[in-house]
Amino acid sequence: MCAAVFCAGAASALDLDLPPGAELVATDPATPGDHAIATGPFADGQVPTDLAQGVVQGFTWHVPNAATDSSAQLATALAEQLEAQGYRITFACADRACGGFDFRNAISVGEAPTMHVDLGDFRYIAADRDGDDGARDRVAVVVSRGGQTAYLHLTLVTPADQTAAPVTGSSRAPEASAPTAPAAEDLGLIDRLLIHGSAPLDDLSFQTGASELSGADYASLAELARFLAGDPTRQIVLVGHTDAQGSLEGNIALSEARAEAVRGHLIDRLGVSPEQVSAAGIGFLAPRAANDTDEGREANRRVEVVLTTPG
Repeated sequence: MCAAVFCAGAASALDLDLPPGAELVATDPATPGDHAIATGPFADGQVPTDLAQGVVQGFTWHVPNAATDSSAQLATALAEQLEAQGYRITFACADRACGGFDFRNAISVGEAPTMHVDLGDFRYIAADRDGDDGARDRVAVVVSRGGQTAYLHLTLVTPADQTAAPVTGSSRAPEASAPTAPAAEDLGLIDRLLIHGSAPLDDLSFQTGASELSGADYASLAELARFLAGDPTRQIVLVGHTDAQGSLEGNIALSEARAEAVRGHLIDRLGVSPEQVSAAGIGFLAPRAANDTDEGREANRRVEVVLTTPG
């Protein structure tokens, strides 16, 4: 096991015991500001939040080869450690009970691909702890999985009159002799899906403002159909994306229509079970290129596939 220690003043250290091999992959600088911490699930068009103010710092870990540790198990272990150190769990929820995409879209948990959130398999924990001087430390944690890798993001908010110290002993890096994992772009579609939890379907083609697929045969969809047929318990979400031309509302509708078009192709042309495929759209909220060039806008008009957990 590896220890993660956060120091935000002598009396407010937070010491977490993370699974073996956990690697700290991103640390945001400690800066004065605020962070919206969820106090309930998505309802009535919004996620209720409480604005925590002070010194804000974010941390992201990857836990490779975490096949035996579910998101629920990891979240439970973290919640127990927080409580053992005097924190109160003020709110906790799981994927669909949180509000799924709507909840995920409303909270700040770092950027993909550093932090991956499976919309069908994530846990959220909010906690706070009173200090000796009455000031409160606040914590927001998101745990998710992508393929064989677990992802953990923690936001720590400490009182503004305390000085945040660097993270020490935060993780155990992989052994020097360990093989380097191939980059996502070097993997095939299914390997990328299994290892990273998501993959772009880059051979699909969409025109600006249109939701229909422009071709009849796509190698990626044929491969995806074979993958789903090989195990009826596998489930995916097709997530549509657009460029940034037009309104957000219109682009979200367009991106969902594109995802639905791909879903229809898989079901109607390739015989995929409807229960294995769902569709969602997030418009231009997750670009992978700048929208100020034709090439960037074309790259952003896409559909990605996300591997989810049944249930």
